[in-house]
Amino acid sequence: MLKEIKLFTTEKEYVVCHICAHECKIREDKFGICHAKKNIKGVLYDTNYGIVVAQSNDRIEKKPLFHFLPGSFSYSVASPGCNFRCNGCLNAGISQVYKDENYKLYLDKINSIQETMPDKIIERALRVGAKSISYTYTEPAVFFEYSLDTMEKALREGLKNVFVTNGYLTDMSINILKNYIDAANIDIKFFNDRSYRKMCGGTLSPVLNTIEKMFSFGIHIELTTTIIEGHNDSEEELRNLAKYIAQVSKDIPWHVLRFIPYYKMKDIKETDLSSIKRAYEIGKTHGLNYVYTGNLGEGEHINTVCPSCENTVVERIGLFPKDIKITPEGSCGFCGYRIYGAFNNNNEFSDVLRSNFLGYSDYNFVKP
Repeated sequence: MLKEIKLFTTEKEYVVCHICAHECKIREDKFGICHAKKNIKGVLYDTNYGIVVAQSNDRIEKKPLFHFLPGSFSYSVASPGCNFRCNGCLNAGISQVYKDENYKLYLDKINSIQETMPDKIIERALRVGAKSISYTYTEPAVFFEYSLDTMEKALREGLKNVFVTNGYLTDMSINILKNYIDAANIDIKFFNDRSYRKMCGGTLSPVLNTIEKMFSFGIHIELTTTIIEGHNDSEEELRNLAKYIAQVSKDIPWHVLRFIPYYKMKDIKETDLSSIKRAYEIGKTHGLNYVYTGNLGEGEHINTVCPSCENTVVERIGLFPKDIKITPEGSCGFCGYRIYGAFNNNNEFSDVLRSNFLGYSDYNFVKP
């Protein structure tokens, strides 16, 4: 289905897309970098509106978001395509399907999918007891119009909206999103331009701008960095990144993940545990109140500890919050310190959530 895009301007020989920071100049009958935006007779269209290639009822902690409605489920959706070309992408089968010849096989599957309108997503989310909808797996900027239409309907039904993004957005798109999204996990992949250009096909500055703008607008944000040895694990880069986060706010949770070899980086070894531990310690040394580690198996830092009294206020087993000692107002149950985030009104999880622990999935091309 074709859907006209709102954020574009017209020049003499091309249109300019203003959704992501590439701001592609697209000539007649051509596509932008994401291969999902096309110039048709001087009008920019989203060419995969309603094409949902992955949907699942995930734990909100999987996004990862540890400080936003912990213990709840978030109905997660994705359309194909991405504005980055990350060499280690875990979801390359759906994010790079328009660009990588090795995944052309999956285009036939995608093209055969019946369009799923936003109303259907809302219906499914409510049916499985989700508290929010996450726009995730690929880059939601690529299915921006679909996300906006779904978000508007979600808010009317009392559902929250979550953006899981690489942060490569424009001020124009952020100014629209601030009216719809409640939370975002922003992937800050490196802390230097050279690596962004080489590994992703982007730059650092727009990502930092997105972090700062979203936080200033009161959107709940958490950050994720996957540590890749030899690429972003140097002492200097990690310290500079931790300092930057602390300058924005020491309350912003930072998720430090272990790299798992995939896609075009299968020859890179898994990150050594000592590198993850060092990144964690650097974050804490620079005053970050909430630093978490992931993809480690055992020995992960996954509990939320009060920065004031140092008592555990959210105890987790895997992704499941076993116990929450935070008041409905968001204060530590031991000392009253305000914990950053948005929390449930009680520590009980409904039967419908427990019964859907394994989630709900119609399509799954995440691991082709």
